[in-house]
Amino acid sequence: INPDKMLHCLQTIAATMKPGARLLFRDYGLYDMAQLKMAEPKGHKISDNFYVRKDGTRAYYFTESEVRQLFSEAGFEEESLSMHKRLVVNRKEGKSMHRRWVHGTFVKNAGVVSL
Repeated sequence: INPDKMLHCLQTIAATMKPGARLLFRDYGLYDMAQLKMAEPKGHKISDNFYVRKDGTRAYYFTESEVRQLFSEAGFEEESLSMHKRLVVNRKEGKSMHRRWVHGTFVKNAGVVSL
């Protein structure tokens, strides 16, 4: 999803949910190994933290504060939010990969209009 359309997407999702419903979020975190690999060759970066992969798919790398702001503006309350970091080791190839994901649980505010 283009970063310019993320808020609209969340607002649309919020409109379909009942007040008090929870939304679980997990996506790439800033400085994930995949982002660092795409930052090296030229032509993969579309904008800050937004990249296109070789197969044409797009990836955005979030900070916790960006996720917090997006969900708040879309009418959600934060229940939990954290950066999950994990070292993934490929023993066969002898490679270590530092992976990062943002995990969050958000609750729809009662004041947000449903469809």
